[in-house]
Amino acid sequence: MTSYTSTLLRDEQAMAESPRHICGISGGKDSSALAVYLRDCVPDMEYFFCDTGAELPETYEYLTRLEVILGKPIRRLNAQRGFDHWFEVFRGTLPSPQMRWCTKNMKIKPIEAWIGSEPAISYVAIRADESNRKGYISTKPNITTRFPFVEDGVDHAGVLRILDEAGIGLPAYYDWRTRSGCYFCFYQRKAEWIGLSERHPELFDRAVAIEQKVLQVR
Repeated sequence: MTSYTSTLLRDEQAMAESPRHICGISGGKDSSALAVYLRDCVPDMEYFFCDTGAELPETYEYLTRLEVILGKPIRRLNAQRGFDHWFEVFRGTLPSPQMRWCTKNMKIKPIEAWIGSEPAISYVAIRADESNRKGYISTKPNITTRFPFVEDGVDHAGVLRILDEAGIGLPAYYDWRTRSGCYFCFYQRKAEWIGLSERHPELFDRAVAIEQKVLQVR
């Protein structure tokens, strides 16, 4: 990672103030692998997790294990204003591909408020085999976005290898789900809803109750 480290040094020299180094962790495999990948390369890294208040129990358990591997705490953002708050603000309208208010209000805004006006380098966990996918890219001039996996050619197999060698493996929810996120995420597949009902019936019932609220509003 010599070339990558030298690139980081150039970025620091180009900024008037010493920048903060931040790495967001979703509780999924890619962002967790990136955190481990950069652990020794960027000693002053700040790790954060946007807590919607509606994550799976497996996600919180995995974050606790990851903190041990990283040797640092993972800062929880947005813990005071989770999904229930914004669900009321938007008058019972669920997030959708056309109106992803969950991402805007529970992730992007808290991140940018936490960073403030300080210079920062944000490391995003997009892999080399999915370089056409979009991640969080701030439009704020004080935040520079980097894609270490794209730059270093780390693909899906590389991510799995990083987690395996770190001794942490994958989050348990990958046994029945394809991605991290809220237990009622609208991107879930039918099989994942079935998995939720089997493993967390109480959360499935809460998801059904949310849907019923939406129907009542309509």
